[in-house]
Amino acid sequence: MKIGFSADFDGPGGARSWIKTFSNYCKHKGHDISYGLDLNVDVFCSVANISTVSDLKQLKERGIKILQRLGAIYLYYDHPSKVLIDRKNDLLKELTSYADAIVYQSKFSKEILFRSIYNGKEPDGDIIYNSTDASAFSRYGYKFSRSQDKILILAIAHWGTPHTSAKLIEIFLNIAKRFQGIDDVEFWVLGRATSQDEMFIKNANLSNISVINLTTPIDYNLMPYYLRTADLVLHLKANEGCSNLVIECIHTATPLVGLNTGSLPELVGDAALLAECTTDIEGFPDVNIDNLFNNIVITLIKRDYYQEKMHDRTKFFTLEETYEKYLNKLKKLCES
Repeated sequence: MKIGFSADFDGPGGARSWIKTFSNYCKHKGHDISYGLDLNVDVFCSVANISTVSDLKQLKERGIKILQRLGAIYLYYDHPSKVLIDRKNDLLKELTSYADAIVYQSKFSKEILFRSIYNGKEPDGDIIYNSTDASAFSRYGYKFSRSQDKILILAIAHWGTPHTSAKLIEIFLNIAKRFQGIDDVEFWVLGRATSQDEMFIKNANLSNISVINLTTPIDYNLMPYYLRTADLVLHLKANEGCSNLVIECIHTATPLVGLNTGSLPELVGDAALLAECTTDIEGFPDVNIDNLFNNIVITLIKRDYYQEKMHDRTKFFTLEETYEKYLNKLKKLCES
């Protein structure tokens, strides 16, 4: 079977990371792979909004069945122009209209995010959670050099649009300030944001933030090293359809503290403490900073406990099971 994908996997973000890992899995299973528009494929996997309407229309005209994988929508707090956000979500709906089958990445993705842009009646589709390569994101393995005298809290992400990243960095700085008087805690903040975000952190002049790099996207191959190096990951992104970072932390047994929004409650269960915040997707969450700080402290005190709780959840996010579900759906489409 020759499987087409929306694009190759070069570039930031979870969608392209998924294309990389799933297409490699398909190759390993003996299938041919093509990236971008190819009218000679047997079936096509459209990921998020990466394909164009023109591409999907041509595939449809050739009778090629399309599986659409959906995770997130555009939210109004991502950009000041409501018209632009509506236009982007309308495009996502138009792309989805060409699908012969749909996969949502979580219940939150299906029942909250996409239901909101379909006026309460989102298209039918299955829910298949993300997974990761357990051989790379393993509990034991290489770690980066770091101070052994300090507790390392890692804030790492593709931070989103400039409007969203600024809000996330503000929360991060509020937490870093709370730890200023605690000498044995340091922060690393990494991932793609803006130069203004990086300057904002540097201008705060907080001595406990020892590593700052918000101009370079994290190399996917280096991510497991960072997660194993950290004592705790601070996950501040809100309303995500299915966070790859959370699943990667589960596999590396890295304790995590995040916000009680989006798919995080589904993904972590009782394996992580999530901070109180508003859950209306119309606006960026108001976060209870005191509760977030307390959850970090509790998790660090009970780090061994939360390590085990996180790792126990690997059974829910195995790459083999997840990708076989996708592959079976593609096979059924190809045969139909």
